[in-house]
Amino acid sequence: MQLFVNVPLKSLRKVAGRAQSTYYSGWFKAVRLIGPERTNWYRGQGSGYIWADIELDEDVRQHADCIFREDGTVRIQVWVNTHRKTLAAFLASGDLEWDVREMA
Repeated sequence: MQLFVNVPLKSLRKVAGRAQSTYYSGWFKAVRLIGPERTNWYRGQGSGYIWADIELDEDVRQHADCIFREDGTVRIQVWVNTHRKTLAAFLASGDLEWDVREMA
């Protein structure tokens, strides 16, 4: 299963005197989906997300500012609205975790 996610990078940029993280956005292979759906509130708007363990390509891995798990994956937030159709079966099941290595 492929998911579009934002991976934080080690490099920082300064905007108005404050350091901000930069992100690499792209499609990555998911290994596990972790539920349930959670909500992030910002200015009164709620955005649903779940956690997913993804595999990073070697060129992104060396620049990623993430904690790598024992199996070499990284746990990243995945926005549900962006992947509503892809995650539909997982969200409908109510399961807390799915292993999606073999899913196309």
